[in-house]
Amino acid sequence: MTIATPEQSFATSTAAKPAPKPAPDTSRGRKSGAPELIVMLSLAAAAIGYAWTRRLEGDLTAETGWGYALGIVGALAMLTLLLYPLRKRIVKLRFIGDVRSWFRIHMMLGIIGPTLIILHANFALGSLNSSVALFAMLVVAISGLIGRLFYARIHRGLYGRRAFVREYLDDMETLKHEFDTDMPDAEWLLETLRDYESRRLAPTQDLWTNLGRTMSGPVSRFRLRRDVMRRYAQTVGQAGGPRHDRSQLVRRHLDSYLHAVARAQSFALYERLFSLWHLFHLPLFVILVIAAIVHVVGVHLY
Repeated sequence: MTIATPEQSFATSTAAKPAPKPAPDTSRGRKSGAPELIVMLSLAAAAIGYAWTRRLEGDLTAETGWGYALGIVGALAMLTLLLYPLRKRIVKLRFIGDVRSWFRIHMMLGIIGPTLIILHANFALGSLNSSVALFAMLVVAISGLIGRLFYARIHRGLYGRRAFVREYLDDMETLKHEFDTDMPDAEWLLETLRDYESRRLAPTQDLWTNLGRTMSGPVSRFRLRRDVMRRYAQTVGQAGGPRHDRSQLVRRHLDSYLHAVARAQSFALYERLFSLWHLFHLPLFVILVIAAIVHVVGVHLY
């Protein structure tokens, strides 16, 4: 009777297991999916920068010529922004296009409109009503960019579908199965991950608790990764197998798992922030519309 060495036992047990499947693509939420947004921001910054260098040359005046025309076009662009929330809420408006296309238009006009208005004003405040309208527009534009950041966090891609927490939890379950496939004895690791998952994903509606978990996430992931890789090296060494034969595979699965946990954990935080942002953004836009109407009426009547 031949007794297999520890190295042979380890190799046999590894070969008997099915080949590991590719780890789920948990990086899908990292892609913005909107290179045109970056291009538009770059063009707007370039136009504003050039106009700033020419502001004292008298090329544009708000009352006449191109300056006046830019104000009209910019105001129409800002007014067109209303079509996106209307299309989203009124089913009968579906003949004007799908919601996704109008979201893209909404984002583009949210850059074009303020840029044209700034050029129209030629970096001057003017009367009280024009100053109020200008500041209201700038606040709404900045608020829109902040809202886009929150939106991207709870969607896979800027124009993608909603990324529900369940999808990230499914990713984690798949990755835990991969650990069981790739390691000779993964029970200790699965217990460690279950404990980590229960602590980081405990349900809570408190904004500050969610914020604290998200902020402390990088440190907790670093510690868990360090502890797991140390324990893995010790376990493989005690089993008599090669120390580094599968360490890169384990590390890759572990990183994917931790990223899935982090996305699921931060989802509730960003969804709450996005809801609060909506409560803040809509009244700002109403103030902007009122200020713009007062400005236009005041300019043409007085």
